This record gives sequence, structure tokens and C-alpha cells, in this order.
Amino acid sequence: MLLTSGFLFIFKIMKAGEYIRVSPDLELYYVEVGVGTPMIFIPGWCGTTEFFAKYQIPHFSKNYRVISYDPRSQGRSRKTLENNNYTQHGKDLKAFIEALELKNVILVGHSAGCHNIYAYLRAFGTDNLKSIIFIDYMPKPIAAEKGDWAEFSNAMEVGDFVNGTIYDYRGLMTDFIPTLVHREMTQDELNWILDEVFKTPTYVAALSLVDVSFADYIAESQMIDGEIPVLNVVSEESAVSAQTWLTKNTPNSEIFLLGKHMMFYEFPNEFNAAVDAFLKKIK
Repeated sequence: MLLTSGFLFIFKIMKAGEYIRVSPDLELYYVEVGVGTPMIFIPGWCGTTEFFAKYQIPHFSKNYRVISYDPRSQGRSRKTLENNNYTQHGKDLKAFIEALELKNVILVGHSAGCHNIYAYLRAFGTDNLKSIIFIDYMPKPIAAEKGDWAEFSNAMEVGDFVNGTIYDYRGLMTDFIPTLVHREMTQDELNWILDEVFKTPTYVAALSLVDVSFADYIAESQMIDGEIPVLNVVSEESAVSAQTWLTKNTPNSEIFLLGKHMMFYEFPNEFNAAVDAFLKKIK
């Protein structure tokens, strides 16, 4: 794996990751730093704990017990042939919280990792949660009508992306990942992200992509509005559709606009400051 000196420094101050068994078929890999209220960072589709290692884990661990894990079949967690879907990811999250005996948890999900949280909410409500931070993902990824806050305009677009994943996983990711930031990625950065992404097997990437794309968690997003503090960090390119949708459906949630889809990595100071400001308001 190609790493910058910054990542090498972070690895020196973070203890090595650990494994914890959360069910008979699954051991999850996780990292943990700091003390205090637990704050769990959940990576998105094919993502890993490493995406938060340079900027978020060192920063928030000054005031919180920061934990990040690789979801089922992603990263360094155990690969399973069954249950590679977000309904199961929600159950895995519940089991993970219970295995670590965490209380009053702050959940932070990036991209499709938000659906780990939505699946938890569908099954367990806001039980044992203090607040939620959704990073740039909508409850229903396929638009119902033009102008919706959505990742895909229709099912055909989903099919094209799934086919790209199945038939040319490396090619698709090599082209896709640089679009997630404003600036030009260095080759070392791209190689590092690809190394992490490809720890998720092709069959898992395809199955989970289909599952998340056709999900609909609008009811859950409306259910928690006003019941628990929620921050939506949204990419600037989705500003109009996201703000319109969130204002209509979850008027009590907070919105912060920043960068593109990996804004927490590209603009960490601004992202971390926005999250800090949100959390300071919560008793």
C-alpha cells in the first residue's frame, strides 16, 4: 500500500486495529482511539476505516471515544457469502454496539454507510443513540421525480453502474474515485484508495450496490426528525435538491454544505469544525 508520511504518522499514534465477533458468521475489524462519549464512523460502499484515519480519528478522539469499523465483507472484516445487504448491516451495527457495550452513541455515516444507520433505525429506532451525522447520502437513491435529491435518475442508471462493477471493477473505480473531490488526486492517493476499495470483493460490491440503490428509507428519516439531533453534511453540487428535500421532509435537521462527496477528506478542517459546532449544541 502506498502511504503518505501523514498516514504513517497517524498509524504511529493509533493503536493497531482489532477484531470483534458480533455474530456466528462475522468478525468485524475496527479501530478505537480516545475516551468519552462513543462516536462511530461508518465508511460507505467499499470503504474502510482508513478513509477517516488521517483527519477525523485524530481530531475527534481528543474529546470522544472514536471508533470506526469495516462493515461486513469490506476492508479487513470477515468476508461472508450471505447477507451482504444494508438490512443486515443495520443488524451488524446493533451487534457491534452491544459487543463493545457502548451507550449514548453518536453515529457518523458516509455515503452508503448512511444506510447502515437507516437500517438500524428501521429495526431498532433511536435506541441508545445520542445524535446522527449523515455525510452526503439520501434515504432514497433513485429519483421518484425530476429534481429529487437522488444519486440515480432511474433504474437504468443503476444497471449501468452495476454492470461496470461486475465487468470492470478496477476500471470503474479508477475513473469514479477522482470525481469525488474538486482537486486533482495524486497517483499515490488514487492507488491508496484503490487498495482499500479492492479489499471488498467484486461480488460484495455488486450485491451491496444493488441493495442500497433500490432502498427507500424516507419514512425513517421523517420518523427521527425532531426526535434526535441530526446533521446532514451535503456536497455543494447537491445543494439545491438536498436543501429542498431536507427542508420539506426533515425540517428539524441541520444542513452544512461543503465540497464534493469526499469533503471530509478534501476539506477536513471545515468538515471537522462543522461537526464540532453541531455536537457542542447537544446536551
